Amino acid sequence: MENKRVLIIDDVITAGTAIRESFNLLKSVHATPVGVSIALDRMERVSLEDPSSATQAIMRDFSIPVLSIISLPQLQAFLSLNSSYDYEVLDSIVAYREQYGV
Repeated sequence: MENKRVLIIDDVITAGTAIRESFNLLKSVHATPVGVSIALDRMERVSLEDPSSATQAIMRDFSIPVLSIISLPQLQAFLSLNSSYDYEVLDSIVAYREQYGV
């Protein structure tokens, strides 16, 4: 992996732990992480002390871009406009974002 440029791909980012571990593992084998691509960005706060999202923290801490296919607010907006989905799903997303979201 030495001198290889690597794109980290993950299904979902919550706290960013897996991405941080991947970044450090790649650096340990002298590869260069060049960015992160994720399917769903939950836009969850890193901690009470750090109100930024995990995505923002990864970009800040490692100076690499992080791109997602969809974010939780986008999914919430889609569900709110589409009556074919059960309102319990939307309500659970709203509650989750109120508790953990940025």
